[in-house]
Amino acid sequence: MAITLNKAQELQWVKEGRVYHGTHGALTTPAAFETDLVRQTPDFMIRVPAGVVIVPLRVLVVAEATDTAVFQALVSTCDNDPGTTGRTAFTPINVNSRYAQRTASTVTCYVTSTDNSGTAPTNVADVHRAYVQPRIDNVGTGSASFDQVIYAPLHGKGAPCVVGNENNMNAFLVYVGAAGTSTGYILTAWAEFTYAEFYAV
Repeated sequence: MAITLNKAQELQWVKEGRVYHGTHGALTTPAAFETDLVRQTPDFMIRVPAGVVIVPLRVLVVAEATDTAVFQALVSTCDNDPGTTGRTAFTPINVNSRYAQRTASTVTCYVTSTDNSGTAPTNVADVHRAYVQPRIDNVGTGSASFDQVIYAPLHGKGAPCVVGNENNMNAFLVYVGAAGTSTGYILTAWAEFTYAEFYAV
């Protein structure tokens, strides 16, 4: 039987040790975001190898300091491998502490794109977008209120997506763009399956 997507299933996936998380920025050291949205420079990327499928569950973009009048974020997928040029690897961690030290993720994650010389994403699906014009690091002193960027498709925030196929690498991409200096954090979570498990083939 193929997998059914619904929010009641999330805790079961956590219990089974299928859910992993990745972050950009750590503790009190925020990440430096890009200055604009460019397809070849995601701020966070999950590369999904052939034969593996992921279901993205959550992306949280937390802005800490912005020196800009425009702040935007984009969550998307593609059906090719954007490559690893100019990126820093991040090792995913299982969110079920029972499995955290002994069950390795089957995907690879990368943060901090430093150039746009990688392969352009193809057959892109944009599943969530946020855009705000006021400076968001001084909300309450004249700027409009701002809810942090939250992508939670099984809870009605953004479109659900499934990333991965049987024959080649695919990717899940998170972009943050600010027209000036901007720092903050990205927190992500996803469930992992083999292609055969997910599609019952």
